[in-house]
Amino acid sequence: MRRTNHAHAWAIAGAALLAASATGACTNERERAAERAPVQQAERAPTPAPSTTVDTVKEHPQWYFDKHVRVTGEVDEIYSDRAFKLEGTGWAFDDDITVLMKKPMDTASGGALKEDDELIVDGTVRRFVVADVERDLGWDLSPEIEIKLKERPVLVANTVRKVGPPQQAEEKTEKTAAAEPEGEVDTVTEIVAVNDPKRLTGKEVDLGRETVQAVAGKGFWVGPTATAKVFVLPAMMPKDVAVGDAVTVSGTMREIPANALESWDLPKDMADDLGKVVYIDAVTVREVPPEDQRRH
Repeated sequence: MRRTNHAHAWAIAGAALLAASATGACTNERERAAERAPVQQAERAPTPAPSTTVDTVKEHPQWYFDKHVRVTGEVDEIYSDRAFKLEGTGWAFDDDITVLMKKPMDTASGGALKEDDELIVDGTVRRFVVADVERDLGWDLSPEIEIKLKERPVLVANTVRKVGPPQQAEEKTEKTAAAEPEGEVDTVTEIVAVNDPKRLTGKEVDLGRETVQAVAGKGFWVGPTATAKVFVLPAMMPKDVAVGDAVTVSGTMREIPANALESWDLPKDMADDLGKVVYIDAVTVREVPPEDQRRH
């Protein structure tokens, strides 16, 4: 009887040891997995936002292949009525991408493209595989374009929209350059047209409808074009604000502080975009509903 009890006790002890060993192994494996997780997450490419820059797409096309993006830029070179090279609005060297359209620009979209036209392009980034791209477009690429695009990413456009002819903004600026707005400022054109923008410091601003030209850090730029714009520091950042959105802005013109880049979490390469004189310290920012945007 005692032998039976001893054997039973040894069996229980053995089972307990096996269970403890298995638990320890599982714990160790979980710890090792937890140690590996940060490394794996660091190596994984960030999920691209719908709005990005031409430079980022060109530098990291693998992040964006077969994904929808929105970029802004200027027409740098026209290959045909449905193909052109888009240069980014940043300061990076050689930041361009070829845009392919399914059909030529029509009058409703602003008419035929010209060099230096400023555009907002929505589309899908593709690897340049001739058969696949031609299937997306519905037309055959010329041999010259195929040679230019070999082993480069392309942007197959869903929509191409002109931001506004640069020459019109320049003409308006020249006509009003000496004038300083009286009372409340209600357009960005008034701000960029003033000879000495610092004199606008303290003026109240009530922008009725301006286009978002870029988004970064704690704020964004608004204006009629990518070159005629002003920085807005909102009291509360609008949810999901993106390039091309129309917004209303109410606030006060302020002089840009010396530590603006650091305080507002802006990249150093945006110093020239920010400017050195004034910005809008916004009390309220409101996105214009899509149905209201379509009316304009």
